Amino acid sequence: MVDRRAVTAGLIGLGALPVRALGAAREGTGVVEGQPTWSESAMVLYFDPEARNGLSLRISRYPDRGKTWVWLHLLADGVLYTFTDSQVPCLADKIIAELPSATYPSPGLKASISRIGTSGDLKAMSFSAELRAHKGTSGTDGPGAAPVSVEGVFHPGPLLAGSPKGRFEHTGRVEATIRAAGKTIRLGGVGKAHEQTQTAPRFTTPFTYAMLWSADAGMIGLLSPERGYGDLDLDGRDVAMDRFRIEPWSPKRRFAALLKDGRTVEGSAETVVSYQVPIFGRQWSGNVVRAQVAGHPMIGMINDWKPKEQPYGLS
Repeated sequence: MVDRRAVTAGLIGLGALPVRALGAAREGTGVVEGQPTWSESAMVLYFDPEARNGLSLRISRYPDRGKTWVWLHLLADGVLYTFTDSQVPCLADKIIAELPSATYPSPGLKASISRIGTSGDLKAMSFSAELRAHKGTSGTDGPGAAPVSVEGVFHPGPLLAGSPKGRFEHTGRVEATIRAAGKTIRLGGVGKAHEQTQTAPRFTTPFTYAMLWSADAGMIGLLSPERGYGDLDLDGRDVAMDRFRIEPWSPKRRFAALLKDGRTVEGSAETVVSYQVPIFGRQWSGNVVRAQVAGHPMIGMINDWKPKEQPYGLS
């Protein structure tokens, strides 16, 4: 069992290293739509069962392009706060999965994600951010008027069976504190985290990505015209998906997962709150949802990119 206080002190200390200790930040040309480049990202998320409080923090680094993308979304007493920025400088250092520890910094911003252990054998992950967010769905890069903060630790479970090459998905326990509108809210429960490295162009093909979980179950599913993957951890069995299908967005949408063991599992998701993220002049749609999967209540997110080009439907 990892000691929470030791992990928090060690990881936050690692994340707080000055820029000069990690390498010189650089202002590059930025990410160009459709062009391949090395990228690495880390994300942690948690929402309570009522979807009234929670967090989603994602840091995506492009060292060869000199840019870092930072996304923070908080729910505090049912109120949504959003922050996105795609023009944060990036350090030249590259993060690979085999490193025994790593930090995803955001030079010039108070936001970072750090881990102990390799990506495949993760021991713990800490995260913190102190930013000025927009109140509401936003869809605009840059700071807003509302000061918010989050800090916490993710304690992972086993690497999920459906994780594709280069991506490391974990369900585990999140302990976090969020602050917004003068309120301090302490959170604790089951959440998710992942890391990913790749060189292929990002956000070129449409996708719908579902991340759902509960205290004793979890699901990941990807629908895209060119690829798909997923994983279902249900009733004590962790099984990779052969195919994931889902209906177009509506306040309540159905989905189905065809598993590698031949079973088909159906479910539905109700959107609690939606928000927008600007990417390459278009809007990426994020949705915090409450879901039912084979009779199991779950919480999480279902996100859509280029929905008009998606092969939606359950057939």
